[in-house]
Amino acid sequence: MEPAVLTQALMRPTAYPHPVGKVSLIETHISQVFLAGAFAYKVRKPVHLDFIDLCTLAARKADCEAELELNCRMAPTLYLGLIPIVAGPAPRDVRVGGTGAALEYAVKMHRFRQRDLFCAMAESNRLTASHIETLAHRLAAIHLAAPVASANGGHGTPEQIAAVAEQVIARVAALASATDAATHLAALLHERAASLRPAFEKRLASGHVRECHGDLHLGNIALIDGVPTPFDCLEFDAGLRWIDTISDIAFLFMDLLHAGRQDLAYRLINTYLECSGDYAGLAVLPFYTALRAVVRARVLLEREHQRNVAGTSTAAEMATIQMRCVDLLALASVTLTRPPGAITLMHGLSGSGKSTVAQQLALGAAMVRVRADVERKRLPRSHLAAQGDLYTAEHTARVYGRLLAICRLGSAAGFPMIADATFLARKQRLRFASLAARRGVPFSIVDCNAGLATLRERIAARTRHGGDPSDADLQVLEWQRRVQEPLGSDEWRHVVRIGDAESTG
Repeated sequence: MEPAVLTQALMRPTAYPHPVGKVSLIETHISQVFLAGAFAYKVRKPVHLDFIDLCTLAARKADCEAELELNCRMAPTLYLGLIPIVAGPAPRDVRVGGTGAALEYAVKMHRFRQRDLFCAMAESNRLTASHIETLAHRLAAIHLAAPVASANGGHGTPEQIAAVAEQVIARVAALASATDAATHLAALLHERAASLRPAFEKRLASGHVRECHGDLHLGNIALIDGVPTPFDCLEFDAGLRWIDTISDIAFLFMDLLHAGRQDLAYRLINTYLECSGDYAGLAVLPFYTALRAVVRARVLLEREHQRNVAGTSTAAEMATIQMRCVDLLALASVTLTRPPGAITLMHGLSGSGKSTVAQQLALGAAMVRVRADVERKRLPRSHLAAQGDLYTAEHTARVYGRLLAICRLGSAAGFPMIADATFLARKQRLRFASLAARRGVPFSIVDCNAGLATLRERIAARTRHGGDPSDADLQVLEWQRRVQEPLGSDEWRHVVRIGDAESTG
């Protein structure tokens, strides 16, 4: 059956074996999704692009089967099965789920409200910090449990990453009207892929190339039964699915930035990094963010090209897509050319408000925060620390060493960094100041203060309620008061004072 005839047949409510009022259609560049009653049916288009060949029924069936298998990892209740589409009793008529030779196949899913897609929620300002934090926690757990690529499997190699980037930007250049911008970006991507070769090799060797979602943007996440749920993972090309976990999260990071939600983008990346501990991924995050912007531009252009060939696109629609493409290419270019990021230290006793202020800065000023309270527990413990004392001099030195290494790496990648710790020892503050001076980046110390009674009250309340990363109790507070070294005259020019911040940080 011709694709256009099949589409018309599947738009009829009588084609379905359950009550259907009106059938709605959603199209992508490789699929059609028919919304019928309580269910959705996803049908592949018989297309042949440079990254996928769906010209045969067998290929489309195999792709449907792969989608069902792979998406059960992230959305097990959403996907219901593979359904044949067969000829109906009348000419140009079909039955979904009937008997007989299959004309086509569909992936059957539970239907959800389109307003519950994260892209729709972001557009209507209904996407909240809680949604993003819950999703970031889920993604960190999903990535941790995902299969790891073998070193010689061909996935995640510098050559494969560079080839994908060149292929995507070449297609954008062929379809976009902004040819100069595409040409400039192609050169940037090539240059950055070459300079990051050691980082790509290290990411593969350290087990960060895994079987991921592969297409993790706002349109492929929905709020289902109150839970942020990724669906429609990339099934048709293993090479685009077996990727760096940071590449996976970068698509969503880019999408939030492109949607004008910088606050949510940095809430996502800060929560994800804190959960996963994968701060080393900051080295490659700008490259993957740029690549994801180019991928989004390519998908938009491919779909518009299909509509233009079919004669269903207007000049105004084509112009709109081209403008969105220009915006995406500009985002990619800016991401790849960011200067080294500033370094900011939090400073103050436990309970003085450091963590709350640090989080506000991270979200408001697009910064990456790394917390001593979290990293202290992540590091391998010495004998004394293993017995429960995480504040030994040895363990504390290792914690500050990790904070310094993370800030060095993140700043080099173009991210302003916040080190969230007490920084009561002058020598620790000077190490970070020296790093900023060597890099030629701005350096700040945010000094948080509160009265002793307030400090004690907050720490006691934190201990009672539980759930806070900090293990500092009243005994630790008293120790901090004895050993703290005041800010020197040479440090005050970098200081921003915050008095009596409302926090338990």
